[in-house]
Amino acid sequence: MQVIKKVALAVFKNEIDSRGERTKKLLQVRTKKQKEVFYTLGGKLEEGESDLDCLKREVMEEIGCDIDESSIKFLATFQDVAHGKDGALVNIRMYEGELKGNPRPTSEVVEIGWFDTKSDKKQLSLIAQRTIFPWLKEHGYIN
Repeated sequence: MQVIKKVALAVFKNEIDSRGERTKKLLQVRTKKQKEVFYTLGGKLEEGESDLDCLKREVMEEIGCDIDESSIKFLATFQDVAHGKDGALVNIRMYEGELKGNPRPTSEVVEIGWFDTKSDKKQLSLIAQRTIFPWLKEHGYIN
């Protein structure tokens, strides 16, 4: 079975919702190829590229921001069925980090969203629904 190896940057936002309760959410991006599914920020490693170099390149390409390198911390590795790819798995090494600048859609990304475990599951990839979001909630990163 094919395994697609990726690295991802988890960017979190704490807000106060309309009821005055604190919420913790994860930034996700939607590309032109997808009508409603959002993915983690990041992508595939290029030949000879380190995880950090890949994250810096992908974050700039996807949301036009640099990363505060001093904020980077490894979180976990996740593996599950690749969304929309028959017979393939995706393996994601996820890091937490902070952005320099305000995220905005670029040529690759058409929409940015903030999600937690209460978000509409049909907007999340399979790996986000089944492994990433439950782990992030269990460890206190998101609601």
